[in-house]
Amino acid sequence: MKKSQVSTEFMFFVAAGFVLLAVYLLISYNYLNLTLKRGDINSAINLLEELRNEINLASRVENGYTRKYILPSNINKQNYTLTISEREINVKFNDVDYAKLLATQVTVVGSAPIPGDIIIIKKENEEVKIQKY
Repeated sequence: MKKSQVSTEFMFFVAAGFVLLAVYLLISYNYLNLTLKRGDINSAINLLEELRNEINLASRVENGYTRKYILPSNINKQNYTLTISEREINVKFNDVDYAKLLATQVTVVGSAPIPGDIIIIKKENEEVKIQKY
């Protein structure tokens, strides 16, 4: 075997190793990105479910029920919007709408709540109301 053949083969194997490493890193990056997106989606859905449960609880209890709830200012350091209208609650996060139906009709008193607000969920005269604190 000649020295030039050994060095050529060595360079070939090193290059093949770099190609395999690059493919592995690319695949790993895609899976990591997918995992982070799933975490964001789960966080948005968890906020939606938590609010829905609070409102549905208010609809089932007696008149006079009052509960303070602090809306997070962001979800995983990203902005979101919240809409509560009649029997639907909606969270828009990363240009995707997540919506759930409520057990009762809800009246928003005053201006609509925005992220970072403290809201009061209360039941008066068999009606659930939400207002800013």
